Amino acid sequence: MILITGFGPFGEKGSVAHRENPSEALANAAGEKLGARTEILPVRFDIGEKVPELVSGADLVLSIGVAGGRTVPRLEKLGVNWQEARTADVTGLTPSGQKIFDDGPDFLASGWDLDRIASECGIEISLSAGTYVCNTLSYSLYRHHGNSCFLHIPPAEHLALEEGVELVERIVECCMSA
Repeated sequence: MILITGFGPFGEKGSVAHRENPSEALANAAGEKLGARTEILPVRFDIGEKVPELVSGADLVLSIGVAGGRTVPRLEKLGVNWQEARTADVTGLTPSGQKIFDDGPDFLASGWDLDRIASECGIEISLSAGTYVCNTLSYSLYRHHGNSCFLHIPPAEHLALEEGVELVERIVECCMSA
């Protein structure tokens, strides 16, 4: 079973995901097209605690989040065991610097062959998802599920929904043909 996740709205009025998060729309549309299980997650720093149950039974996991400053999609190579933010999550939490898991290594890598996938899909690779909730999810995924990756997408004005669905489809096809 394929699991595709996106995030719900978050941030201050006027931000890229305040009313609607583009990752939610993309996860839902791609999930429907691929016949995948789709989960829309709240933007919360405690999301890592829910990952083992979330990924249970999944053969492949692709999580999607929006990165406001980006103009192209990027696969995230590493999850960093660190939370730090200037913007609060939906519960109001703003960590000032702390480990996600006290017993975890400083970073974990996706189990996917990202160089091959990026080349075949014509997208970029980023070394880290930053230190916000997207990173918390990517680190937790890489800790609990070897066949997972995190995709950061740009705001909707830089990636049309149809293009995003085609990209997710290509990424999943590449992973399944490995």
